[in-house]
Amino acid sequence: MKLFSKPHRPHFLEDVSLIFGHRVRKYGRTPAGVLWKNSEGQQLRFELLAGILDGLPVSATISVNDFGCGYGALYEFLGNLPSLADLTYTGIDISGDMINAAKKQIKSKNAIFKEAIQFDSPADFTFVSGTFNLKIDAADVLWNDYVKSTLRDLWLKTNKGLAFNMLDKNHHDRGDGLYYADATEFLDFCSEFSNDVTLINDYPLDEWTIFIRR
Repeated sequence: MKLFSKPHRPHFLEDVSLIFGHRVRKYGRTPAGVLWKNSEGQQLRFELLAGILDGLPVSATISVNDFGCGYGALYEFLGNLPSLADLTYTGIDISGDMINAAKKQIKSKNAIFKEAIQFDSPADFTFVSGTFNLKIDAADVLWNDYVKSTLRDLWLKTNKGLAFNMLDKNHHDRGDGLYYADATEFLDFCSEFSNDVTLINDYPLDEWTIFIRR
């Protein structure tokens, strides 16, 4: 497996960054701005990802790293959860336009948004929502290695749990330039990190979600 050195950004992410920049400039802070079909699907994904927080004490205080944060929609979702008393959040994205959109709207002192490919500091929980879907022209094998290398790096900076989603390889209707992943392959891969790994694939979207807990 090829490991991507830090902080170098793989060349194939340049086109991805350009596309997301174009989308957020055209559609603004909307699901379409991050290539989602509708707000219902975006909301469902966030609800599923937030399931990794189940079992936290009432009025918990946590820190979160959001990889591929876009315009900050996940921060707003998590900030509205009644079970969280306090949330310290860092979101990073490869698109400067996305980061600018997030900073323009979200002024909380507890939220940091940066154009970057890696986090400076660990957090209790790490989230990755849709970030691994758009590969453009990158070969599947190269993208697969990139995703696994990234997950390995993210796990090293995760203190309690990591939640991510990917498009399902078994879905019959595939879009151009998207990466569809084998859930079983990634379940096995994540089992190298922890004995506590959960696959969720019984919801009405063409994807699956994995939780990894320490």
